[in-house]
Amino acid sequence: MCIYFYKKNISALKKEQFINLMKWANKIVNQNSCSFSKNESLYDLIKIVMKPIQAEHIRNAYLTHEHHAIEGINLYRDFLCSHRIVYEILSNSTQYSNSASHHSFKLASDIILPTGWHPTSLVCNLGSIGKKNRKCGEFKQDYNHDVTLVLPMKIGFVNGGNHSIIQGVLSGNGEIHPKTVVDLSNKLNEVYFNGTHWIHTTSEQIIGEPRYPEFGWVWEISKLLTNNIE
Repeated sequence: MCIYFYKKNISALKKEQFINLMKWANKIVNQNSCSFSKNESLYDLIKIVMKPIQAEHIRNAYLTHEHHAIEGINLYRDFLCSHRIVYEILSNSTQYSNSASHHSFKLASDIILPTGWHPTSLVCNLGSIGKKNRKCGEFKQDYNHDVTLVLPMKIGFVNGGNHSIIQGVLSGNGEIHPKTVVDLSNKLNEVYFNGTHWIHTTSEQIIGEPRYPEFGWVWEISKLLTNNIE
């Protein structure tokens, strides 16, 4: 019984946080000041929302037993959900190498979501990458670094090279070109987040829920971005 009420309270808190967050997002959009970019302000808000998720996936493996680290974030399974409607949206929005080469992530500032998991790499990679005087020098992208960029929210999902990417993030050093780009700019209105679940807009059918409610928050903030997305 206590567990039920705990989960219920957590759910209620997350919904309240979502409502408050969207109030701030709409305040940004409704500002009349010409002294700032509304889009850049919304991107900063997305970073504020996503930084705790990034931090948890970097630190979790150090807080648990070997081989019990948190599972990495999968775009198809975790960001949205494994539903036919979602699969169709994502599959029709995916672009490969040529378009991907026009984009890049700055590890010091952009939101990229690597997950530490390998016991040996968790120790050996620390202190190895990020500065000229470190044994591996500054971060350089290689064939092992596989990242999917999701637009318009500008979030990177890591498919390979997690530990060295983590070192680049920690040292604030390096840049990565994604191997794949998923541009959802024209698909955002097909699904909406109600604070708990993904809802198919046309049918009002519940189609699942994200692994983290923050993914739903970012989805709704992204709808407020103007057509001047860079």
